[in-house]
Amino acid sequence: MMRVSAAASFADMPDDRVLAELTRAAVMLFAQSAATFLVPVLVVAVLVGLVQTIVSVNETSLSFLPKLAALVVTMAVAGEAVMRGLADFMTSGLADMVGAIR
Repeated sequence: MMRVSAAASFADMPDDRVLAELTRAAVMLFAQSAATFLVPVLVVAVLVGLVQTIVSVNETSLSFLPKLAALVVTMAVAGEAVMRGLADFMTSGLADMVGAIR
């Protein structure tokens, strides 16, 4: 996970630049967090679609359940790290934002 820079590095920046950097960091953190969950589901979806095409089976539950299982496994493995990254961003990001506003 990407971490936001410490408040000391923002001390010499103009307020609008600090908020722009925090916004950029927030977008990157969101993209990384979303990709953590979407990439495994996408890989499973492609594999299941390929198998369904080869076998000529068009059952919707056969495509949904493996994707759901992949999402649950990914959340169990990486969920804590994603939440920790979001919490770290909120802690440091809000402190930097308040410092930039003052």
